[in-house]
Amino acid sequence: MKYWRNHRIRGWREYAAVLALMLTTLICSAMLLCFALVSVPQTPLGITYSSKYAESLGLDPQTAFTEIVDDLGVTSVRLPVYWSDVEVAEGQYDFTRLDAMLDAAAARDLSVTLAIGMKVPRWPECFIPSFYTTDASTLDAAVLRYVQALVMHTRQYDVITRWQVENEPFFPYGECPSVSTERLQQEVALVQALDSRPILMTVSGEQEPWLNVASLSDEIGVSMYRFAYQKRIGPITFPHTPMYYRLHAFMTRFFVRDVIVSELQMEPWFTGNPQDESSLNVAFSEKDFVTHLQFAMNTGMSEVLLWGAEWWYYEHLRGNNALWNAAIDAFAKNSLE
Repeated sequence: MKYWRNHRIRGWREYAAVLALMLTTLICSAMLLCFALVSVPQTPLGITYSSKYAESLGLDPQTAFTEIVDDLGVTSVRLPVYWSDVEVAEGQYDFTRLDAMLDAAAARDLSVTLAIGMKVPRWPECFIPSFYTTDASTLDAAVLRYVQALVMHTRQYDVITRWQVENEPFFPYGECPSVSTERLQQEVALVQALDSRPILMTVSGEQEPWLNVASLSDEIGVSMYRFAYQKRIGPITFPHTPMYYRLHAFMTRFFVRDVIVSELQMEPWFTGNPQDESSLNVAFSEKDFVTHLQFAMNTGMSEVLLWGAEWWYYEHLRGNNALWNAAIDAFAKNSLE
């Protein structure tokens, strides 16, 4: 009788322990979900501005930059630096155009994310000077020399708030030679040795793991695309929800300081010259602008950089003001102070 009583007590204790564990797990899960669902009442907006893209649209890059920033009330800009524009001959660098852009940014007290390296935003992503071969060892050494010269020159600008080292370096997009982990580590270490401002690394928000670059970065930027285009397949709609980004960002912040949207899709998809209407694959309307922006807001990210400002401006100059006016309204409601 005593045996069964003791056995029954031990059984109830085991049940109680399992129940307590399940209850604790449930409470912790609920707390984690609540933290993940905390909303940002006003999400600061910025843009990516590409001088290369502006030129492809027949725009003057400097004029377009200042007018976009001034007319929209932009306070945060990601500026890609194109290697082939800066290194005019092997070991010879011309920073004239970049300085003009940074001077304009400083005059407006902007917050600048300077995107540097071999692979930076806008097709074909890699802008390697023609006098370099794609031999890995030669190219790696040339990239490191270029990045060193670039950072040493531009670190004088207080307007630069972070360095973006390469653009989605492990994502196989663009006409680029592959980047080894070793070279990327060397590149990041070089920038860190030259300047103390944070390092931002970027990933495809939909198509690759976010933690691939966490060990190399202070912050992670994710692209946010609602659709894409494949020549063999046609338009593709991504199924991801805002919760997907919220939960990923929440978990990723255990490894880095912050996660931002470095590239929110806000323009049509072209596979050729955007001035040629036949190269348009997926259109982008004012309704799409509003929908994409609200989607990004629902993810609760602390900062969102919009992609496509050059296109809105180009269309604005042609008298098509729908996207331009939508952008004016968006920046009036959300800005990075």
